[in-house]
Amino acid sequence: MAAKKREETRSYQKSFSEVFSAITKALEDLKIGVVSKNEKEGIINISTGFTILSTGGVGVIEVKSVPDTNETTVTIGIKPKMKTVLIDWGQASRETRQIFSKIEEHLGIVVAEPVPEKAEPSTSNTCPSCGKPVGAADKFCQNCGAKLK
Repeated sequence: MAAKKREETRSYQKSFSEVFSAITKALEDLKIGVVSKNEKEGIINISTGFTILSTGGVGVIEVKSVPDTNETTVTIGIKPKMKTVLIDWGQASRETRQIFSKIEEHLGIVVAEPVPEKAEPSTSNTCPSCGKPVGAADKFCQNCGAKLK
């Protein structure tokens, strides 16, 4: 049993040829091996290398034009090269995000980083007896032993 293939799809308001060209440039920049490329069918087979953190991966990039629009969808699916890898520890997701990020850079798309919301300080996750932090599901304080709730 091997790890499952991770897939992600994104859409761009760009022509098929612009997106396909950006993908080719992104793969070159990231030094990701292109096993085969068929622009007519919109398929690129890729192979990522072995590193200290990864056993490498194999994947498929599918590029499709959305009929009657100037929109193109890109689907990237990557799975570990080794069939014995049961968990890829998020490597396929990281590689997919990295490829999409580089594609968007070549397309001139600026993606704003989400601004984290400020959390209001909560006093409900502290022990009423000693004031030390406690878990939301705790029934007793781990510090002083006081009963919570």
